[in-house]
Amino acid sequence: MRYLITFFRLFVWFSARHLKQNRGRALTVLLGIAMGAAVFTSVRLSIHATLDSFSRSVQLLGGRSDAVVARPGGRVPESLIGPLLSHPLVEHASPVMSAYIRPADSRHEPFFLIGFDPILDRPFRSWNSSAGSDDGQVWLDLITQPFSIILSEPLAEALHVKPGQSILLECAHQSADFSILAVMASEGLALAEGGLLAVTDIATFQEFTGSVGQVDRIDLIVRPIAEDMADAELRGRFAPLLANGVDFFAPSDTRNSGRGMIRAYQLNLSILSFASLFVGMFLVYSLVALNAASRRRELAILRSIGASPRLIFFLFVAEGGLFGLAGWITAVPISSLLVKYLLGGISQTISTLFVRVQVDHLVLSAWELMLSFAVTIVVALLAALQPAREAMLVNPKEALSMSAAADRSLSFPARLAMVGLALIAVVLPLSGLPGWQGVPLPGYLAVFLLFVGFSLLSPFALQQTGTFTAPVLRRLAGMPAYLAGRYVRDTRTRTAVSVGALITAVALFASLVIMVHSFRRTVEIWVEQTVSGDLFVAPRLAEINRFRDLFTPEEEAALQSLDGVDLVPNRRLFLTFRGFPYQLEAMDFEAFSTYGQFIWLTAPPVDAGDTLNRGEGVLVSEVFANQTGITAGDRFVARVGGVGIDLPVIGVVRDYRTRGGVVFVSLDRIPLVPGKSRWSGVRLFFRETPPDRGQRLSELRGQVIRNVGDRVNMVNGADLRGAVLKIFDETFAVTTVLLLIALAVAALGITTTLTVLVLERARQLNTIFAVGGSFHQIRSMIFWEAVIMVAVGEVIGLVCGFILSYLLVFVINRQSFGWTFLYQVDWMALVFSLPLIVGTALLAALPAVRMVFREPPATLMRER
Repeated sequence: MRYLITFFRLFVWFSARHLKQNRGRALTVLLGIAMGAAVFTSVRLSIHATLDSFSRSVQLLGGRSDAVVARPGGRVPESLIGPLLSHPLVEHASPVMSAYIRPADSRHEPFFLIGFDPILDRPFRSWNSSAGSDDGQVWLDLITQPFSIILSEPLAEALHVKPGQSILLECAHQSADFSILAVMASEGLALAEGGLLAVTDIATFQEFTGSVGQVDRIDLIVRPIAEDMADAELRGRFAPLLANGVDFFAPSDTRNSGRGMIRAYQLNLSILSFASLFVGMFLVYSLVALNAASRRRELAILRSIGASPRLIFFLFVAEGGLFGLAGWITAVPISSLLVKYLLGGISQTISTLFVRVQVDHLVLSAWELMLSFAVTIVVALLAALQPAREAMLVNPKEALSMSAAADRSLSFPARLAMVGLALIAVVLPLSGLPGWQGVPLPGYLAVFLLFVGFSLLSPFALQQTGTFTAPVLRRLAGMPAYLAGRYVRDTRTRTAVSVGALITAVALFASLVIMVHSFRRTVEIWVEQTVSGDLFVAPRLAEINRFRDLFTPEEEAALQSLDGVDLVPNRRLFLTFRGFPYQLEAMDFEAFSTYGQFIWLTAPPVDAGDTLNRGEGVLVSEVFANQTGITAGDRFVARVGGVGIDLPVIGVVRDYRTRGGVVFVSLDRIPLVPGKSRWSGVRLFFRETPPDRGQRLSELRGQVIRNVGDRVNMVNGADLRGAVLKIFDETFAVTTVLLLIALAVAALGITTTLTVLVLERARQLNTIFAVGGSFHQIRSMIFWEAVIMVAVGEVIGLVCGFILSYLLVFVINRQSFGWTFLYQVDWMALVFSLPLIVGTALLAALPAVRMVFREPPATLMRER
């Protein structure tokens, strides 16, 4: 304890006092580490809140069920409820139906409607009406009064309605007036879907949606005797009841598949946000190294009066830890502001790309806060290790010396470069290793080694650049530029720290520019060739309800009677294959081939078109192939709506729908739904290109409404393709913010390093002034030093960025999401944006230039 007290007092006297005297530098580094920690913390908290909201919603909707009976690609016959209730292993069974509906005035967003039997469902889901209502009477009224509904409190407030009023609601095929019986208390089931939901009796739901005699699923609570049974044994006991494609599922399957996709996105954003903290690590290194270098004589005095090397080492490590602690504390209020922006963007991206989520509040996870705290402290401590080691090696004899000892690491640039090249050499082989449980850990490790490797190249690059450019700069810009080149050559290891930060930031910028451009160009080609069509028509609310509702035979016939257009119908089903979610898209290949085409990953077989038209093969998307291992030459085996499909995979195509992979099959392979058509959507193509497309589309819309009615969604093909690209741009908005913060932290690194160099050689600069150098020449020399540093950082960063972009396009994205892109470089964006980075970095050098003569030269020349 006495040792700790002594250490603390020495730290306050030796380190804290010095930081207070140089508060400007300390605050700059503190801001950098705080920005990095704030980005990392806010990203983690935002995704955690989204993930928690999704998991909580699924759990509340699933209730206390032990198992679920459902039919992939279809509904379950209502007649199955009785046999399940009488099964010896079943304690309770509850039929459930759900869909998104909306008020008929269309001014409000769709909300979630659940239909169940209030009596059978009571053991599964807890819900109560708000204070002042008789729950028993409310439940009875819900059963006995047709088209009655109970709203959650947030939904009632959003719709501006109260119990006793009525509201006109619409689903896919009809509209109906619902009487509002009560409002649910904000607890239990009412908290699902962000609180925006309503419940009704299952009979009303069936009549409203036109699905009488069918239910979406049947939730089960098994008896205690069945709880310890293995899944295979339990499935076998229910096998006599599971016919016609009906199957037995774990209630966690939906939650696990959604969480898996969200976690992949979470990990990618976490790695990107950590880059800002990684860049901030260079700032801590710079300042701790400055403090060690500028106080070598004080350190020598401490050593001469008995301080041990270990004590000196821990003093400077504690200094780094102090920056980490203070930076994290400062990051907390910054995170609270940043998370408000990120939460909306991240939740919207996840809803668009993966699974629908409604985030109604921010969850402050203690684990996420502790993780960000630990990562920030560890990063700061690691940054302080090398300067602390140099400080502990100070010789006590330096107390009698009038000048600081030379930099000990001057002779190591070549060795560091060799180590850096070795690390870079293993990047591609390492990235090719398979991921772990869907997480591309080898790819992330390869990215880290890539950053470290190129950072280790920077001392050698600065040495060579300073050596070879100094004579050229002398001829072009005079003696100040020449001295700048020589100084960069001689102090390469010190300047390499901030250059390493700039390399990291530029590499991230360049790689993301290339990846985003490649992705966008590929998506543009995909939407033009595969998402083709002049007008897309689907039942009302089709997309939000995952295209479960089909056209009626009358609507199908009415669409076929339209003049001057060809139809390409499709049926989209959302299924799972070995636990992986995918979409089965049944389509008319022959009609589609007239107006569109797939983007094949490999050359298609010669007879691919005929095979697809005959319904004798399937196509799988790149995502489906990468995630399941089913590729060209394999067989696709599945059951859809009680009908088996066993067909060869004849090719792999690019497809960028994000809610799992896609399998394309002939529409004739999908069973006809009794009383309905097979179509869940149709594309309309003009047979002849109209002179005025806008006018012709307007006329076609009117014709569809006259023939089919107003119970359909219609989207212009151009508008749909534009919306896809807009979603793409919005998806990368968060990425852009994180990147700009990383560049800002790198600019702070330039400021800190140049300040270090100016302060370390204040006496040298004033000597130059004393022998005839002008203020302008000395400032010009420092400016040229900044130019050389930024140029080296940007060139090496560009090379690193191109390699990183390859890893992002062909490794990280492939293992995380299953897709790759056509690799294309946006040279225009790089040409115009990289000079802006140079300008920003040079502006960061101004504070160092201005403080060259902060003190009178005579004061600095005097021996102390």
